Amino acid sequence: MPKRDSQKYYSISVIIIAGLMSVAYIGIGIFLIIVPDSAFAQVFFPSIKWSYAWGAILIIYGLYRGYRAIEKYKEDTEEEKEEAEYRYYDNKK
Repeated sequence: MPKRDSQKYYSISVIIIAGLMSVAYIGIGIFLIIVPDSAFAQVFFPSIKWSYAWGAILIIYGLYRGYRAIEKYKEDTEEEKEEAEYRYYDNKK
């Protein structure tokens, strides 16, 4: 069954938000590694070692989220291609 337009828009918005969040995680992770003694890091982490560790974890998690967003995008485009192909053959007589 073909997706409705609202389902397509929801799917696209979820993929975009996931991609933006992955960029945010990577950015915060890089910030924590580059500036471990910033006021932001001092509020949340008791020492610089914790800042480095969480920075690395956030970068890895951001890469993972980005990978999942890309895979979801590929999956959705494959489904749309299959649906279009079936619709093409259904309209033939």
